[in-house]
Amino acid sequence: MAMGKPNKWKTDKFFREDNEPLKFSEDGKFRILHLTDIHEVMPEMDDDDNREIPDNKDKETMNVIEKCIEEAKPDLVVFGGDNVSGYWEEFNYDLIHKTITKIVEPIKRRNIPLALVFGNHDGEVGFYTDIQMIMYSDYHNCRSSLNDENVFGCGNCNLTIKSSDGSRNAFSIWLMDSNDYMNTADGDFGYAYVHEDQIAWYEKRSAELKAENGGTPVPAILFQHIPVQQEVLALKEEAGPGENIVEHDGKYYSLGDKRISGRLREFPCPPCMDFDHTEQLESWKKVGDIKAAFFGHDHVNDFHIKVDGISLYQTIGCGYFTYGKERGGRLIILDENNPDNIETRTIEVERITETEF
Repeated sequence: MAMGKPNKWKTDKFFREDNEPLKFSEDGKFRILHLTDIHEVMPEMDDDDNREIPDNKDKETMNVIEKCIEEAKPDLVVFGGDNVSGYWEEFNYDLIHKTITKIVEPIKRRNIPLALVFGNHDGEVGFYTDIQMIMYSDYHNCRSSLNDENVFGCGNCNLTIKSSDGSRNAFSIWLMDSNDYMNTADGDFGYAYVHEDQIAWYEKRSAELKAENGGTPVPAILFQHIPVQQEVLALKEEAGPGENIVEHDGKYYSLGDKRISGRLREFPCPPCMDFDHTEQLESWKKVGDIKAAFFGHDHVNDFHIKVDGISLYQTIGCGYFTYGKERGGRLIILDENNPDNIETRTIEVERITETEF
């Protein structure tokens, strides 16, 4: 059972009729910027004795957002969860609204479409994510919804990208709420998972898109905060430390030959491994539309692995009010003429202040 919110939120949409549909450009490309684990707060909430520290953490985080947008030149920005640090005791809804307004402003100023998923921290102390979604919807070009259907969580929705000539849905984007926490086998708390009714909604909507596409699945990518359990199952035990090898419970692990690119710098944190929650990726395999899935949550990982033909990507964290060394985002370029060819790379942003955090 997830903490901090009821089982389901009502179905609702915020899409404005005057917004243009998402569409591939004339060169057949569509650019997405994935910014995850922004973890922003209002710096005056941080009571650190050295005021430079919270002030500069704020400046650095906003600089990462600005620089990533400038470099990526995206057609869509996706916030990947833990967008605000909802665990701060000083937070109230007014401060959350100010924080959301602040991180959306660089996108709003450029009138770029925005979509988002929530992480385990956004609503951690009871600041419900449905209210936060309404705050995000203050931005007229926000394309997310509370839920496309009455399922567990908040923000489960599907976006389509029109072909460059506007004649068809050439690509699909899934935004899934991976929820926050669940009970472990010994009664403690572990990370939560995508629930059965969410998966059923995904399969139903995919079937509808397939039927509209003449019986062929519409190629798709997916965003959610907490990665699937298959990331841990892909790990290989090693004899000792080394590059792209991490320690966990006294043992050492790598991604072995599953790692295609990028860095493994911390042990992946998927849904609680006390229980089998591998059914989400199995559903993707059955439906046959998802080419790649993009996750946050593990702030310092930015690797790419492939499991049963599906690419799994971790994106490094964006914000400075939490742990991590490198900060940045991920540029994703889709090709309507070659859906299997997803071009993607990490964007790292250098610090602009000298204060040690």
